[in-house]
Amino acid sequence: MKDRDRNDSAHNIFQYPAMMVPKVQRRLLGAVLDARPSITSIYDPFVGSGTSLVSGMHYGLNAYGNDINPLAVLLSRVRTARRVESGIGLIAEQVVIGAKADRKRNIETALPNHEKWFHDEVAEELSRLRRSIRRCDDLWVRRFLWATLAETVRLTSNDRTSTYKLHARPTEEIAKRKLSPFAVFKDLARDNCSSILAFRKQLENANNIKDSEYRSDTSVFLRDTREVSNNWSPGGFDLIMTSPPYGDNLTTVTYGQHSYLPLHWIDFNDIDEHADADAVRTTHELDARSLGGSIRGSTWNEETLFENSVHLKRFADSLPPKPGDGRTRLIRFYGDFAESLTRIIKLLSADGYMIWTVGNRSISGLQVPTDIVLSELLDGQGCKVITTLTRQIHHKRMPHRNASSATMKEEKILLVRKSEK
Repeated sequence: MKDRDRNDSAHNIFQYPAMMVPKVQRRLLGAVLDARPSITSIYDPFVGSGTSLVSGMHYGLNAYGNDINPLAVLLSRVRTARRVESGIGLIAEQVVIGAKADRKRNIETALPNHEKWFHDEVAEELSRLRRSIRRCDDLWVRRFLWATLAETVRLTSNDRTSTYKLHARPTEEIAKRKLSPFAVFKDLARDNCSSILAFRKQLENANNIKDSEYRSDTSVFLRDTREVSNNWSPGGFDLIMTSPPYGDNLTTVTYGQHSYLPLHWIDFNDIDEHADADAVRTTHELDARSLGGSIRGSTWNEETLFENSVHLKRFADSLPPKPGDGRTRLIRFYGDFAESLTRIIKLLSADGYMIWTVGNRSISGLQVPTDIVLSELLDGQGCKVITTLTRQIHHKRMPHRNASSATMKEEKILLVRKSEK
């Protein structure tokens, strides 16, 4: 949608990688709800910044999700909160005033080698903002402010923004950068407040707000999708709508690296009780924890995968011998993905629907037929693809310098139905 509103449903509070388009997801969801008005809940096992869930909130659905990335969980919890503070704009202004009045110069981050990524003056202002945010009593308010600080960190760091992988700007460019986190945070907070409150007004106009609170349930957790069946009830969700990773994060979209700097300025306790500071122990830790990021003994080995997906076998066999890790990365990712798929399908009610938005990444210059492989894996687990749609990508933020995703000009959207048994 070339004319999409970037502020739609608080979509702009942080530039998270490869976000879905809210209006597209709402149209997909509306079509399914027209056919199945009995649907009351939506679940996203790879929740990202929460676009699927806020799309469900427009229809008054119970909205649930999880993600392995703490920053994704923070953003989703901000956007899907049942109750928000209507005076958040004034509070944000007071946070900046409090930060400016702070005369302490100590740096409030455990980020190793922070001098590489931040000018001293920038690090000091970020530290003052961090201390000022901590003084706020309301948890949702702090989460909103942390999300705003995360985008402030992204924009004022010495990291390049042309790729999601961490790369410092050239030395001469860094020397010329003169940015004030106070000013950036203030502008972002104003825009984010406007976006959040506009979204709430939309919910209110749709009669989805009662006594200042979203009328249905919302929950987002920090969880590995390969283990979610331990946390959600089997058959408890009517509809699953998601966009899974296109491949292992290290070689496709590096969600973890993109989150690394911001997470070093956020209080993990405010994100989730299970948030683990070791997730940012290194720049690669989060991506290594994600699907296909490491060897972890998946029950789906190469033989099992190939039995369930002929096209995956054909693609793996077509890969050139160099680079030698291409096949290994492919199998490792799909082993983890198939394992998570098994868990996800168990959570969907009998005769329930799924909407999968996928992109076909490349390995060694060859495009992985992700949509076909997914349909074969689903078929092997009692699910049928009803139809597949193609959407041209106009605005989706992708890492242009990443060869694995450079060819992604379109997405495939699979509408899937689970068997009644």
